[in-house]
Amino acid sequence: MRLSRAKVNHLSRLVVEAMVADDRVQISNDPNDVRLEVVRIITEEVERDAMVEELVRTKISSQKRDFPEGGREWEILHRQYYQEEMDKHRPPRE
Repeated sequence: MRLSRAKVNHLSRLVVEAMVADDRVQISNDPNDVRLEVVRIITEEVERDAMVEELVRTKISSQKRDFPEGGREWEILHRQYYQEEMDKHRPPRE
């Protein structure tokens, strides 16, 4: 999924606004610093998703059999390979 910079910035503002409005959340940093961190996280996730999608498509196309995109078998392989690759490329938990 491609997100424009404007959309990422908009989403980051919404996230920070929701955090500020929630009494259960206490932000000890400047809200703009938090927003910039949200931008970084969203950007990394979108880039990781694009990389994984490319790996999955390459893996499917390298099969001996031809699987037409959008077909049932292609969708099953895509779902399986996508999950495998996401698990491999998941960032370590802090």
